[in-house]
Amino acid sequence: MSIHAQNITKTFGNFKALDDISLTVPDGKLVALLGPSGSGKTTLLRIIAGLEHADVGQILMDGEDTTHAPVKERQVGFVFQHYALFRHMNVFDNVAFGLRVKKRGDRPLKEEIADRVHELLNLVQLDVQAKRMPHQLSGGQRQRVALARALAVQPRVLLLDEPFGALDAKVRKELRRWLRKLHEEIHVTSVFVTHDVDEALEVADEVVVMNHARIEQVGSPAELYEHPENPFVYNFLGGVNLLPVDGNRVHVRPHDLGLFDEPRGLQDLPADITGIHVVGPVVRVELRLKSDGSPLEAELPSRDFNREEWVAGKRVYVHPRKSINYGDADPLVEAGNL
Repeated sequence: MSIHAQNITKTFGNFKALDDISLTVPDGKLVALLGPSGSGKTTLLRIIAGLEHADVGQILMDGEDTTHAPVKERQVGFVFQHYALFRHMNVFDNVAFGLRVKKRGDRPLKEEIADRVHELLNLVQLDVQAKRMPHQLSGGQRQRVALARALAVQPRVLLLDEPFGALDAKVRKELRRWLRKLHEEIHVTSVFVTHDVDEALEVADEVVVMNHARIEQVGSPAELYEHPENPFVYNFLGGVNLLPVDGNRVHVRPHDLGLFDEPRGLQDLPADITGIHVVGPVVRVELRLKSDGSPLEAELPSRDFNREEWVAGKRVYVHPRKSINYGDADPLVEAGNL
Protein backbone atom coordinates (compact mmCIF):
# COMPACT_ATOMS: atom_id res chain seq x y z
CA MET A 1 0.00 0.00 0.00
CA SER A 2 1.61 3.24 -1.15
CA ILE A 3 0.77 6.60 0.44
CA HIS A 4 0.86 9.92 -1.35
CA ALA A 5 0.36 13.19 0.54
CA GLN A 6 -0.21 15.95 -1.98
CA ASN A 7 0.13 19.69 -1.18
CA ILE A 8 -0.93 19.29 2.44
CA THR A 9 -1.39 22.48 4.45
CA LYS A 10 -2.66 22.58 8.03
CA THR A 11 -3.00 25.45 10.47
CA PHE A 12 -4.06 25.60 14.12
CA GLY A 13 -5.20 29.16 14.75
CA ASN A 14 -2.26 31.36 13.77
CA PHE A 15 0.21 28.46 13.82
CA LYS A 16 1.02 26.79 10.49
CA ALA A 17 1.78 23.13 11.26
CA LEU A 18 2.23 22.01 7.62
CA ASP A 19 3.03 24.24 4.67
CA ASP A 20 2.32 22.69 1.24
CA ILE A 21 3.79 19.27 2.05
CA SER A 22 4.03 16.60 -0.66
CA LEU A 23 5.42 13.15 0.11
CA THR A 24 5.25 9.63 -1.33
CA VAL A 25 5.71 6.55 0.89
CA PRO A 26 6.45 3.54 -1.36
CA ASP A 27 4.59 0.27 -0.86
CA GLY A 28 6.16 -1.95 1.80
CA LYS A 29 8.72 0.59 2.99
CA LEU A 30 9.49 1.71 6.53
CA VAL A 31 9.73 5.51 6.51
CA ALA A 32 10.77 7.84 9.34
CA LEU A 33 9.47 11.36 9.78
CA LEU A 34 12.40 13.02 11.53
CA GLY A 35 12.65 16.53 12.88
CA PRO A 36 12.64 18.80 15.94
CA SER A 37 9.54 19.43 18.04
CA GLY A 38 7.04 21.58 16.19
CA SER A 39 8.28 20.63 12.74
CA GLY A 40 4.91 19.10 11.74
CA LYS A 41 5.78 15.40 11.69
CA THR A 42 3.06 14.21 14.11
CA THR A 43 0.44 16.40 12.42
CA LEU A 44 1.31 14.81 9.06
CA LEU A 45 1.06 11.32 10.57
CA ARG A 46 -2.35 12.09 12.09
CA ILE A 47 -3.63 13.47 8.77
CA ILE A 48 -2.55 10.25 7.03
CA ALA A 49 -4.43 8.30 9.72
CA GLY A 50 -7.54 10.47 9.43
CA LEU A 51 -7.26 11.70 13.04
CA GLU A 52 -6.76 15.23 11.70
CA HIS A 53 -7.92 16.77 8.42
CA ALA A 54 -5.86 19.01 6.17
CA ASP A 55 -7.03 22.52 5.33
CA VAL A 56 -5.69 22.01 1.80
CA GLY A 57 -4.42 18.95 -0.06
CA GLN A 58 -5.13 15.26 -0.60
CA ILE A 59 -4.16 11.89 0.87
CA LEU A 60 -4.06 9.02 -1.63
CA MET A 61 -3.59 5.35 -0.73
CA ASP A 62 -2.74 3.16 -3.69
CA GLY A 63 -4.09 5.96 -5.86
CA GLU A 64 -7.44 6.07 -4.05
CA ASP A 65 -8.44 9.43 -2.59
CA THR A 66 -8.93 8.91 1.16
CA THR A 67 -8.75 12.61 2.12
CA HIS A 68 -12.24 12.63 3.62
CA ALA A 69 -12.58 8.92 4.41
CA PRO A 70 -13.39 8.04 8.06
CA VAL A 71 -10.59 6.51 10.13
CA LYS A 72 -12.22 3.08 10.21
CA GLU A 73 -12.34 2.93 6.40
CA ARG A 74 -8.63 3.65 5.94
CA GLN A 75 -7.56 0.34 7.49
CA VAL A 76 -4.73 2.02 9.36
CA GLY A 77 -3.03 0.64 12.46
CA PHE A 78 -1.87 3.37 14.88
CA VAL A 79 0.64 2.94 17.72
CA PHE A 80 0.85 5.75 20.27
CA GLN A 81 3.88 6.77 22.33
CA HIS A 82 2.22 5.92 25.65
CA TYR A 83 0.84 2.50 24.64
CA ALA A 84 -2.87 3.34 25.29
CA LEU A 85 -3.54 -0.23 26.43
CA PHE A 86 -6.82 -1.10 28.16
CA ARG A 87 -5.79 -1.44 31.80
CA HIS A 88 -8.69 -3.73 32.71
CA MET A 89 -7.87 -6.21 29.92
CA ASN A 90 -5.08 -8.77 29.86
CA VAL A 91 -2.58 -8.98 27.02
CA PHE A 92 -4.66 -11.45 25.00
CA ASP A 93 -7.83 -9.37 25.25
CA ASN A 94 -6.00 -6.14 24.38
CA VAL A 95 -4.71 -7.67 21.15
CA ALA A 96 -8.08 -9.28 20.35
CA PHE A 97 -10.08 -6.08 20.93
CA GLY A 98 -10.00 -4.75 17.37
CA LEU A 99 -11.15 -8.09 15.97
CA ARG A 100 -13.98 -8.51 18.48
CA VAL A 101 -15.54 -5.11 17.78
CA LYS A 102 -15.79 -5.62 14.02
CA LYS A 103 -19.27 -5.72 12.49
CA ARG A 104 -20.92 -9.11 12.73
CA GLY A 105 -20.43 -9.88 9.04
CA ASP A 106 -16.72 -8.98 9.17
CA ARG A 107 -15.93 -10.43 12.59
CA PRO A 108 -13.82 -13.62 12.57
CA LEU A 109 -14.99 -16.69 14.47
CA LYS A 110 -13.88 -16.99 18.10
CA GLU A 111 -11.39 -19.71 17.19
CA GLU A 112 -9.98 -17.61 14.34
CA ILE A 113 -9.51 -14.65 16.68
CA ALA A 114 -7.65 -16.84 19.17
CA ASP A 115 -5.37 -18.21 16.44
CA ARG A 116 -4.67 -14.69 15.14
CA VAL A 117 -3.88 -13.32 18.60
CA HIS A 118 -1.52 -16.18 19.48
CA GLU A 119 0.18 -15.81 16.09
CA LEU A 120 0.82 -12.12 16.77
CA LEU A 121 1.93 -12.65 20.36
CA ASN A 122 4.44 -15.20 19.10
CA LEU A 123 5.58 -12.66 16.50
CA VAL A 124 6.22 -10.03 19.18
CA GLN A 125 7.66 -12.66 21.55
CA LEU A 126 4.98 -12.30 24.22
CA ASP A 127 2.84 -15.43 23.93
CA VAL A 128 3.78 -16.60 27.44
CA GLN A 129 2.51 -13.27 28.83
CA ALA A 130 -0.95 -13.63 27.22
CA LYS A 131 -2.81 -13.71 30.56
CA ARG A 132 -0.86 -10.91 32.23
CA MET A 133 -2.29 -7.46 32.86
CA PRO A 134 -0.58 -4.36 31.41
CA HIS A 135 0.72 -3.23 34.82
CA GLN A 136 2.61 -6.53 35.10
CA LEU A 137 4.66 -5.80 31.96
CA SER A 138 7.74 -3.71 31.34
CA GLY A 139 7.51 -0.60 29.15
CA GLY A 140 9.07 -2.42 26.23
CA GLN A 141 6.64 -5.32 26.56
CA ARG A 142 3.65 -2.97 26.71
CA GLN A 143 4.80 -1.26 23.53
CA ARG A 144 5.05 -4.63 21.78
CA VAL A 145 1.49 -5.44 22.92
CA ALA A 146 0.36 -2.12 21.44
CA LEU A 147 2.05 -3.03 18.17
CA ALA A 148 0.45 -6.49 18.11
CA ARG A 149 -2.96 -4.89 18.73
CA ALA A 150 -2.42 -2.52 15.78
CA LEU A 151 -1.45 -5.44 13.53
CA ALA A 152 -4.34 -7.67 14.61
CA VAL A 153 -6.84 -6.02 12.26
CA GLN A 154 -4.42 -6.56 9.34
CA PRO A 155 -3.97 -2.86 8.50
CA ARG A 156 -2.92 -1.72 5.06
CA VAL A 157 -0.70 0.90 6.71
CA LEU A 158 1.03 0.98 10.11
CA LEU A 159 1.61 4.39 11.71
CA LEU A 160 3.70 4.89 14.85
CA ASP A 161 3.96 8.17 16.77
CA GLU A 162 7.28 8.23 18.67
CA PRO A 163 6.71 4.57 19.62
CA PHE A 164 9.79 4.34 21.86
CA GLY A 165 9.78 7.88 23.26
CA ALA A 166 8.67 6.83 26.76
CA LEU A 167 11.35 4.15 27.16
CA ASP A 168 14.86 4.33 28.56
CA ALA A 169 17.87 4.39 26.22
CA LYS A 170 18.79 0.70 26.49
CA VAL A 171 15.25 -0.54 25.83
CA ARG A 172 14.84 1.95 22.96
CA LYS A 173 17.94 0.55 21.29
CA GLU A 174 16.73 -3.04 21.68
CA LEU A 175 13.23 -2.28 20.40
CA ARG A 176 14.26 -0.30 17.35
CA ARG A 177 16.39 -3.24 16.18
CA TRP A 178 13.46 -5.53 16.91
CA LEU A 179 11.12 -3.27 14.90
CA ARG A 180 13.50 -3.34 11.92
CA LYS A 181 13.58 -7.15 12.04
CA LEU A 182 9.80 -7.34 12.43
CA HIS A 183 9.24 -5.11 9.41
CA GLU A 184 11.45 -7.33 7.29
CA GLU A 185 9.09 -10.19 8.15
CA ILE A 186 5.70 -8.50 7.66
CA HIS A 187 6.46 -5.82 4.99
CA VAL A 188 3.52 -3.60 5.97
CA THR A 189 3.92 -0.04 4.68
CA SER A 190 4.94 1.82 7.83
CA VAL A 191 5.56 5.42 8.85
CA PHE A 192 6.99 6.37 12.23
CA VAL A 193 7.63 9.72 13.87
CA THR A 194 10.82 10.37 15.82
CA HIS A 195 13.14 13.17 16.83
CA ASP A 196 15.92 10.64 17.56
CA VAL A 197 18.45 10.76 14.71
CA ASP A 198 20.06 7.40 15.56
CA GLU A 199 16.63 5.76 15.63
CA ALA A 200 15.70 7.07 12.19
CA LEU A 201 19.03 6.22 10.57
CA GLU A 202 19.15 2.72 12.06
CA VAL A 203 15.54 1.62 11.48
CA ALA A 204 14.15 3.33 8.37
CA ASP A 205 14.43 2.49 4.68
CA GLU A 206 13.85 6.17 3.94
CA VAL A 207 14.05 9.26 6.14
CA VAL A 208 12.01 12.47 5.72
CA VAL A 209 13.70 15.40 7.47
CA MET A 210 11.18 18.08 8.46
CA ASN A 211 11.61 21.59 9.85
CA HIS A 212 9.21 24.51 10.36
CA ALA A 213 6.27 22.79 8.62
CA ARG A 214 8.28 21.92 5.50
CA ILE A 215 10.27 18.95 4.19
CA GLU A 216 13.99 19.70 4.02
CA GLN A 217 15.18 16.47 2.38
CA VAL A 218 14.08 12.89 1.67
CA GLY A 219 16.45 9.98 1.11
CA SER A 220 17.99 6.80 2.46
CA PRO A 221 19.89 7.10 5.76
CA ALA A 222 23.21 6.85 3.87
CA GLU A 223 22.19 9.49 1.32
CA LEU A 224 21.14 11.96 3.99
CA TYR A 225 24.22 11.50 6.12
CA GLU A 226 26.75 11.58 3.28
CA HIS A 227 25.02 14.18 1.09
CA PRO A 228 22.91 16.58 3.19
CA GLU A 229 21.42 19.20 0.90
CA ASN A 230 21.53 22.14 3.29
CA PRO A 231 23.06 23.27 6.60
CA PHE A 232 19.93 22.38 8.60
CA VAL A 233 20.03 18.72 7.54
CA TYR A 234 23.80 18.57 8.09
CA ASN A 235 23.49 20.02 11.60
CA PHE A 236 20.42 18.00 12.61
CA LEU A 237 21.95 14.65 11.66
CA GLY A 238 25.00 14.99 13.88
CA GLY A 239 27.65 17.15 15.50
CA VAL A 240 29.25 19.82 13.35
CA ASN A 241 32.24 22.16 13.43
CA LEU A 242 32.56 25.33 11.35
CA LEU A 243 36.12 25.92 10.14
CA PRO A 244 37.45 29.02 8.34
CA VAL A 245 38.93 27.79 5.05
CA ASP A 246 39.82 30.10 2.13
CA GLY A 247 37.53 32.83 3.41
CA ASN A 248 34.55 30.46 3.87
CA ARG A 249 33.12 28.52 6.77
CA VAL A 250 33.09 24.81 5.96
CA HIS A 251 31.15 22.16 7.89
CA VAL A 252 33.16 19.28 9.40
CA ARG A 253 31.88 16.34 11.46
CA PRO A 254 33.75 15.74 14.76
CA HIS A 255 34.91 12.30 13.58
CA ASP A 256 36.27 13.85 10.36
CA LEU A 257 38.52 16.22 12.28
CA GLY A 258 42.08 14.93 12.74
CA LEU A 259 44.41 16.25 15.45
CA PHE A 260 48.18 16.39 15.05
CA ASP A 261 51.21 17.76 16.92
CA GLU A 262 52.48 19.54 13.81
CA PRO A 263 50.70 20.98 10.75
CA ARG A 264 50.44 18.59 7.80
CA GLY A 265 49.33 21.10 5.18
CA LEU A 266 48.57 24.74 4.50
CA GLN A 267 44.95 24.39 5.61
CA ASP A 268 45.68 22.87 9.04
CA LEU A 269 44.68 25.26 11.82
CA PRO A 270 46.24 25.71 15.28
CA ALA A 271 43.93 25.10 18.24
CA ASP A 272 44.23 24.56 21.98
CA ILE A 273 42.72 21.60 23.83
CA THR A 274 40.25 22.84 26.45
CA GLY A 275 38.70 19.57 27.61
CA ILE A 276 38.91 15.79 27.21
CA HIS A 277 36.08 13.29 27.79
CA VAL A 278 36.53 9.53 27.45
CA VAL A 279 33.23 7.87 26.49
CA GLY A 280 33.91 4.15 26.15
CA PRO A 281 35.83 3.55 22.92
CA VAL A 282 35.60 7.22 21.90
CA VAL A 283 37.49 10.26 23.16
CA ARG A 284 35.76 13.62 22.69
CA VAL A 285 38.24 16.47 22.60
CA GLU A 286 37.07 20.05 23.08
CA LEU A 287 39.21 22.69 21.39
CA ARG A 288 39.37 26.42 20.76
CA LEU A 289 40.75 27.84 17.50
CA LYS A 290 43.73 30.13 17.99
CA SER A 291 42.64 32.45 15.17
CA ASP A 292 39.23 33.53 16.45
CA GLY A 293 38.51 31.51 19.58
CA SER A 294 35.79 29.41 17.95
CA PRO A 295 34.95 26.18 19.86
CA LEU A 296 35.47 22.83 18.12
CA GLU A 297 34.94 19.19 19.02
CA ALA A 298 36.83 16.18 17.68
CA GLU A 299 36.04 12.50 18.18
CA LEU A 300 38.92 10.04 18.16
CA PRO A 301 39.16 6.30 18.82
CA SER A 302 40.52 5.86 22.33
CA ARG A 303 43.25 3.58 20.98
CA ASP A 304 44.64 6.50 18.94
CA PHE A 305 44.67 8.93 21.84
CA ASN A 306 47.87 9.59 23.83
CA ARG A 307 46.60 10.28 27.34
CA GLU A 308 50.03 11.30 28.62
CA GLU A 309 50.85 13.95 26.02
CA TRP A 310 47.37 15.19 25.03
CA VAL A 311 46.10 17.27 27.92
CA ALA A 312 44.10 20.47 28.42
CA GLY A 313 46.15 23.47 27.32
CA LYS A 314 48.15 21.60 24.67
CA ARG A 315 48.51 23.25 21.24
CA VAL A 316 47.51 20.94 18.36
CA TYR A 317 46.67 21.34 14.66
CA VAL A 318 43.23 20.41 13.34
CA HIS A 319 43.01 18.73 9.94
CA PRO A 320 39.59 18.36 8.22
CA ARG A 321 39.56 15.03 6.40
CA LYS A 322 36.19 15.75 4.76
CA SER A 323 34.01 18.85 4.80
CA ILE A 324 31.04 20.46 3.09
CA ASN A 325 30.95 24.04 1.85
CA TYR A 326 27.41 25.09 1.00
CA GLY A 327 28.70 28.11 -0.88
CA ASP A 328 30.33 25.92 -3.56
CA ALA A 329 28.67 24.36 -6.60
CA ASP A 330 30.02 20.98 -5.53
CA PRO A 331 29.51 20.94 -1.75
CA LEU A 332 31.51 17.79 -1.01
CA VAL A 333 35.15 18.73 -0.52
CA GLU A 334 37.74 16.09 0.22
CA ALA A 335 40.68 17.06 2.41
CA GLY A 336 43.11 16.75 -0.47
CA ASN A 337 41.26 19.51 -2.35
CA LEU A 338 41.12 21.97 0.52
